[in-house]
Amino acid sequence: MRPNFRRPGRESYFSSSKKKFSLPNGIFYALGLLTLVGFLILFFYPELIDQTIKNCSLFFNSQPVLHKVTADLNGKENTLPDQGVLNIQAGDKLVLVKIETSVFFNRGVKAGIEGIQPEIELGVPIEINKMVEDSLNSSPDGQGKEFPINFQKNGKVFGSIRLKVILTAADWLTWGDNQKEIKEKIRCYKFAKSLSPRDPKINLRLAQAFKDSKDIKNSIRAYEDAVESDPQNLDNLMALVDLYSKAQNTEGLIRTYRRILTLDPKNATIYNNLGYAYYKKKDYKMAEWAYQKAISLSPQDMDFRYNLAQVYAQNKNYSQAIAEYEKIYSQNPKNKNVLYALVDLYNQLKDTDKLIDTYERLLNLEPQNATLLNNLGFVYQEKKQWDKAISLFQKAVELQPKDPSLRKALANCYYEAGKKKEAITEYEKFLSLKPNDSETLYALADLFKKEGDKKKLLEIYQQILRIEPKNHVVENNLAVLYESLGNKEEAWRHYRKALSLSPGNNEYQKNLAQSLEKAGRVNEAIEVYEKALQINPRNFDYLNALVELYEKSGNEEKLAEVYERILKLDPGQAQMHNKLALLLAKNKNFPAAIKHYQAAIQIDPKNLKYRMNLARLYESQGDLEKALIEYKAVYKINPDLPEVEKKIHEINIEILRQKHMPAS
Repeated sequence: MRPNFRRPGRESYFSSSKKKFSLPNGIFYALGLLTLVGFLILFFYPELIDQTIKNCSLFFNSQPVLHKVTADLNGKENTLPDQGVLNIQAGDKLVLVKIETSVFFNRGVKAGIEGIQPEIELGVPIEINKMVEDSLNSSPDGQGKEFPINFQKNGKVFGSIRLKVILTAADWLTWGDNQKEIKEKIRCYKFAKSLSPRDPKINLRLAQAFKDSKDIKNSIRAYEDAVESDPQNLDNLMALVDLYSKAQNTEGLIRTYRRILTLDPKNATIYNNLGYAYYKKKDYKMAEWAYQKAISLSPQDMDFRYNLAQVYAQNKNYSQAIAEYEKIYSQNPKNKNVLYALVDLYNQLKDTDKLIDTYERLLNLEPQNATLLNNLGFVYQEKKQWDKAISLFQKAVELQPKDPSLRKALANCYYEAGKKKEAITEYEKFLSLKPNDSETLYALADLFKKEGDKKKLLEIYQQILRIEPKNHVVENNLAVLYESLGNKEEAWRHYRKALSLSPGNNEYQKNLAQSLEKAGRVNEAIEVYEKALQINPRNFDYLNALVELYEKSGNEEKLAEVYERILKLDPGQAQMHNKLALLLAKNKNFPAAIKHYQAAIQIDPKNLKYRMNLARLYESQGDLEKALIEYKAVYKINPDLPEVEKKIHEINIEILRQKHMPAS
């Protein structure tokens, strides 16, 4: 080949050789063509160009729109619009398959669940378990909770779909089982129950949780629901028995025992327990029936017989109770509880011989039992078999010499048996153990009084008053004792102390006044009675005592006042009218004297003394006519009185003489 020697750029425009195509030239020609087309459209269709510019502006400046979301739930696709809701549960599998928005190729669009899964990608499983857990922790009604999947661009949310977690009873049950706090367990189990009220497993869990929290009332309610759901479950019924027992709910116990017996009608123990429940309810007839059923199912069970015997005893059916106890004793002669029960029954029946026999059976089992010896001693004491009683009391004291009650029982037995010296010795030993026992001090006081030991009696009274300083009876007794010892001043002091503690006591007033009177202190005795009358002005004993004292003192003015006070309280005392009339006549108050004589005669018209006194007064006053009337009345009552007959004769003569005597 020969070389080309042509110069570059010197080719001819018209040269027949073909021009070579290049990319820049193509682009240049295309742009030129587009520009030409644009100018043509602008020239012929200017309004189309204007609308296109506006649409482009809106596209780049408007809020993105979520059109729809496709999600795969457990292998099944679900299409949701914006704000659509999808129900989910624990164990579900969920992924987002497709998102359709107004954003070009979804560039910059993000999806997420706040607090659960901030970023969710297509095809990646959504964390449902986290949402379930959050719902269990915070659901206010136990039903569930909604979680929004938010779609955002440039940090701004422009759409969402909502996932609604549906909580089930199983969720709450499992969640409750995993809680440590008992309150949380109860909350969870309550929500589970609200979703499945008749589920026995849930009711049982709730019942146990309440029981653990010591909420017996709610635990019972939950167990009752569990039983209602599963009435054949004996374990639940037995749990109810335990709860009703703790709650002391007898009615609930009875109802539950009866339900158990419908499932297990040959359960002797349950019949026995039912009997005890009726016994506590004091329905002794039904208790008797239940215990008899228990015995019919288990005749050799002595506990059942013992319970039946107690019911018989409570119903006062003592003979049947004794028969049951004796059956138990025949099977087990070492059963002390039965013997003690028999002691109570024989004591109720006052069957002394059987009571003694039962005590002796007990003493064969417990020969060193001081209380039994003491109690048997009381039985012999009631039978007045003093030697046997004393022997038993002595044995009891020997076993427990520092037991004051045993020593006192021995002392009382000596006292009743008339063994005064032995009684005194034992009472004093008892007081060394229990020095302030008033009953024993009174017993000793009585013994020393009977023995005439005034010195010891004085000491006992003083000891009683140290324990009982306001004992007015002992104060009075001590005063009497001092008076018998010749110590009048001490006697008066204690009489006054007794009166200060019991101001209205007649005996104490009389004792003090009489003691003062014997000592010649009449005015002080009068003062005692006058003070007493201020407290009790209607006391005739005091008033009559004052009459005697004023008579002795010769104080006729005061004596007349006392007579009038007595008659004011009791105008029907004829003798007091007569006494007052005599006193008034002596002091020349004749009209008043006549008035009181007449009152005495009106009360006791056949009393010769009152009429004679009035007749003599009339006669002394020269009123012979009235005197004659009274003498004649006396004569009519008793014509055998010579003085009266003589007086009638003399007065008649004097009246005649005065009538026929010439005027001077």
